[in-house]
Amino acid sequence: MQTKVKLLKDSEAELFVELDKEELREYLKKTGEKISGLVKFDGFRPGKTPLDVVRKEIGDEKILEEALELAVTASLSKALKKERLEVVSSSGLAISENTVESLKYSIKLLLFPEVKLGSYKNLGLAKKDIKIEDKEIDTAVESLLKMRTEYKDFDGPAERGHHLEIDFTVTESGRLIEGGESKNHPLILGSGGFIPGFEEELIGLKKGENKTFSLQAPKDYYQKSIAGKKLDFKATIKSVKSGKPPELNEDFVKSLGRFNSVDDFRGMVAENLKMEKKRRETDRLRLEILERINKDSEIKVPAKMLQEQLESMIANFDKSLHEKGMELGLYLAHLKKTQEDLKKEWYSEAENQIRRGLIIREVVKREGIKVGEDEGESESKGDLLLHEKVFEFLEKSNIKKTN
Repeated sequence: MQTKVKLLKDSEAELFVELDKEELREYLKKTGEKISGLVKFDGFRPGKTPLDVVRKEIGDEKILEEALELAVTASLSKALKKERLEVVSSSGLAISENTVESLKYSIKLLLFPEVKLGSYKNLGLAKKDIKIEDKEIDTAVESLLKMRTEYKDFDGPAERGHHLEIDFTVTESGRLIEGGESKNHPLILGSGGFIPGFEEELIGLKKGENKTFSLQAPKDYYQKSIAGKKLDFKATIKSVKSGKPPELNEDFVKSLGRFNSVDDFRGMVAENLKMEKKRRETDRLRLEILERINKDSEIKVPAKMLQEQLESMIANFDKSLHEKGMELGLYLAHLKKTQEDLKKEWYSEAENQIRRGLIIREVVKREGIKVGEDEGESESKGDLLLHEKVFEFLEKSNIKKTN
């Protein structure tokens, strides 16, 4: 196999590969065996037909066509190892010759950029002490009790704390806004889950009643597409229910089947709060470690790598919108933005994500961190395990021990 690499600008390259007759024979033979296993040839058992017979019956063109993918895939892997190329992605495969005598092709490659890693050990970071205050436990317990509230139908006017089901529509200048219609929507009056003023308009309404009203969305409202705009609402009360949280006593906690006393229950709440705080502190430290290493490192992110990252971010955002029943095109139309606008807004974050990934990759190479064959059941799980091992190493190397 002959190979040649032409280095281009900004971490891009073009790889040229040529296979001769002897090298092609292996791929042609494997393809012939595959075809002979799928097609019946007189006088031969399936999979046992000689290549010459298969070529005569099927023709070289068909065999070459079938063998091309196998030959390119296998030879490309060998060529990359031969040239010691570390590839982010590939594109633009071009076949210049494909005969039984020779296969020639070229392919464009995006290579990992050089990473001049700064200090990544002995950074002297410290974990914050994890403390759980009684008031935090009280708040969490109160929230859990509210979740166990049993609601019953209520015939009177709706009051704060009542559970409602409503149908509503929201329009702007006579046009329904995106996500502006819902049926049997659950709502606890006073929870603050809607635009300011909406829940107050429903106080005093009874089951079956409806109301039309208008509200001005705050200029700093999180949903930018309607921020500062006048909105028209129509709401119908489908049901009104009242209820109150259960009392925190031994009967209640024993009904949960896991606790013998109120103290046991509060202890579980405290432990869960502690675990969550520990998780957030771990995330904070890991990000701080990467940021500290990043500031001391020299990394030039290739433009194509950045573009691919932005495309991936757009695709993931589109997927999350679909899961919520929304369309990216409509979402952007409401914001009067384009995908290019999103990319400009996300540019810095995309670059930071790439830099952090390159730092992790470089630490893996330098420290020889690996995942055992029996640890990663799949490629994605293997990647997660590898990242976890890298962070464990970085934490051990950079976080000061406390007594």
